[in-house]
This record gives sequence, structure tokens and C-alpha cells, in this order.
Amino acid sequence: MKYLSIKNSVILVIIGAFAISLGFLSSCVKKDFDTPPVIIPYVDFDSNMTIDSLRLYYALHKPGGDTLEINQDLIIQGIVNSTDESGNIYKTMYIQDNTAGIALSIDQVSMYTQFKLGQRVYIKLKGLTLGTYGGAIEIGFGLYSGSTSVGRMPASMMSTHIYKDSLPGAPPTPIVIDPTSTTIGKYLCMLVDVPKASLPDAPEPFVIDNTTTNRNVGDSMQTPIMNGTQNFIIRTSNYANFSTTALPKGVGTLRGILSSFNGQFQMFVRDLNDLVNFDTIGVYATIYKNSFMADPTDWVKFSATGNNWGFTSQYEAMLANGYQGAEPTSCFLISPAIDLTGVSDPILTFSTWTQFTDSGLPHPLDVSISTNYSGSGDPASATWTPITCTLASGSTMTPSGNINLSAYHQKVYINFHYRSSGVTAASASKWEVDEFKVIGKK
Repeated sequence: MKYLSIKNSVILVIIGAFAISLGFLSSCVKKDFDTPPVIIPYVDFDSNMTIDSLRLYYALHKPGGDTLEINQDLIIQGIVNSTDESGNIYKTMYIQDNTAGIALSIDQVSMYTQFKLGQRVYIKLKGLTLGTYGGAIEIGFGLYSGSTSVGRMPASMMSTHIYKDSLPGAPPTPIVIDPTSTTIGKYLCMLVDVPKASLPDAPEPFVIDNTTTNRNVGDSMQTPIMNGTQNFIIRTSNYANFSTTALPKGVGTLRGILSSFNGQFQMFVRDLNDLVNFDTIGVYATIYKNSFMADPTDWVKFSATGNNWGFTSQYEAMLANGYQGAEPTSCFLISPAIDLTGVSDPILTFSTWTQFTDSGLPHPLDVSISTNYSGSGDPASATWTPITCTLASGSTMTPSGNINLSAYHQKVYINFHYRSSGVTAASASKWEVDEFKVIGKK
């Protein structure tokens, strides 16, 4: 019994020592995994001008060139509205306040790791440079190598010019814009929404030929949206991680950063989340399309007399011209069969362009439709019904307008009949046809 008592005492001592060791280890482990404190950035100075005031300052003070070095203690503040995480925005950060937006050109990638969407920043502008790129104002430093344009701010200067204030909050609410408006320039560099938009090139990928690609933005009927004489576009870099993704079909809200280049308004989609609620139910789909980027093999080109229609690689369009022919021209450009069976509200659109005047023919180009053309050869034996549409009156590519084909519920052919009264000047005009498309609801 004495032996057992001693044994039990030893065991108790060992257990007590083990418990003390566990307590010590536990305290050490707890210290190793303490949650680090959250450091909230705080700016102890204030801005002294709005972004819109800065843009006005640039317009008033810039010298003969495009750049203006800031030598005053000017400070702006704004909310980060962009992200370069997807790769579609490169070495640029966009910010906006409640008056305007502006771009910061910075020689730094992956800025999204430092400046999240919704982050408030203050910019000390003294020592930086204002300039334009393609017409849009941006903040940078000095001159870009070998040019008179503003250069990028070196990454080493970010900490002395860009200051974060508080933790990131909600990103700016997108501004709904009318992309056809003549006043949308005031929203440059801001986050915007274009509602009831389509991407007529769908389902092609965002990028083709592994190079930065412009894609037209369309309305709910897939008609390209025009701002003045320029198409309204989205621009996608081949480095974007969604560059090979198919453009969405249907209609939805297009969201992104509004920019411009040489007078053409464009948007940068930040990532695929900027394609909001695109829906294909009950919306228009492309039945047939040919933008004549190459000589079409599915179209009929038939000459009754004189010259014939041909493809022009210079303008990527179909061209008819009776000038210097052997005799007056009568030639036909006929589409392949377009099946409208089961299609409701089919719409035809195309564009035309003309140059020179045929004094003997006030209307050298006629457009018509047939349901009984054979699909090849001479169209004379088929019945053709004239189509009312808008044709060019000069050397500007002119949209036809929306041509309703709801009366047809079968295969149809569209015919462009060109004529000249002679072969010399004033007796022959030149015509081009481009951007042929039929859409409808299936």
C-alpha cells in the first residue's frame, strides 16, 4: 500500500507539471496568432478644389501645348471608380467626385491591390502635370517619352501625391447616360450606365486577332448607336482576362468608365460584372449579317450590261461604278436567301455611300426584295418589290433606317440594282453598300 501511495503521488506531480506546460504553450500560441490591428488611413488636410474646377483650371491656364505643370498647392479628392484587376485598364486609375471624373496615369500595375473600388483618395497636385490623351484630361508627370503628351507618374511618387482616407466604402453609383447626347463629355472618366444596350457583334469574342478591339454598342434593336458621326463603342484590351469570352447576346445595361479618343466616345468594361442583366428572351437576334470585311462568297454579283459589283478592300464594302465601262451599266448585288420563317418583327438595315453625279439618272441605285428568285444567275425572271429606305446623298456612309419586313414569313432575297446612263463623267456615279443585317425575334 505504501508503494501505491508513493506511485500515486508521483503521478499527480507529473500531471500537474504537464498541465503547467500546456498552459505555458497555450499562452505562447495565443500570442503568435493575435489578430493584427486594423490601420485606418486618415488624411489630416482637406481638398481645395473639385475635379470639375481642376478641369476648368487646365482649360484656362494650359500654354500653347497640351500639358500644364502644376506649381500651386492644389488638392482634389475623389472616389476610386475603376479597377485594373481584369487587365482591361492599364496603368490608369480613375476617380470621381460629385462634379466630374479624371484619370491618373501611373507607371504601376495591379493598383487594385492598393486602391480598392470605393476608396476615397486625396491628390496633392503640386509637381504633377495635367494633359490630354486622345482628348480626355489626365493627371501624370512630365512628358511621355518622345512626345508632347503627359507622361506617367512614377510609382515612387505615389506615396507623396496620393493619400488614402478611411477604409473603402461603396463605389460610386453609375450615372445613366444617353450615349447619343452631345453633352456626355461632362461624364468623362466617370462610372456610367447605358440601359437597353446590345452588342451587335455577339456572340463573337470581345477581342479578335489577339489585339485591342473596338466593338460597336447597339440599341435594343442592335442598331449601332451613333454620337454625331462616330459609333459609340466599347474598347477591350487583349490583356483583359475576359478577352476571349463571347459578347453577350440580347439586351441589358452596359456599365463602365466613359472615355474618349480623338472625338469618339468609348467605354471600358471593368470586368464581366459590368454586363448587367443581359437577356435574350423576347429581344432581337441577328438572322443574317455581312459587314463585307472580305469578298462575299454567298452573294450573287450579276451584270446585265457594263461593269459589275465588286469588293473594295480599301473601304471593306461592295462597290459599283459605271465610269469607264464599255457600255452603260446595269448590275445586281443579291443577298443569299434569308429565312424569315418563324421570325416576328424582322428588320433590315444597311448603309450606303455615293460619289459623283449621274445627270441622266436621278436614282442610280434601287433596292428591292423577292420571294421567288432562284438564288443564282439573272434576276430578271423573279418578281421584285421595291423597298423604301434612306439612301446616301453624298460621300458619307448613310444608314438605311429600320426597314420592316414583317410582311414576309419565308425565304427572301434583297437586291441592290445599280445603273449608269453612260461611262463618262456626269454619266456614272459610284456607290458602296456596307453593314448589311437582318434581325428579328425568334
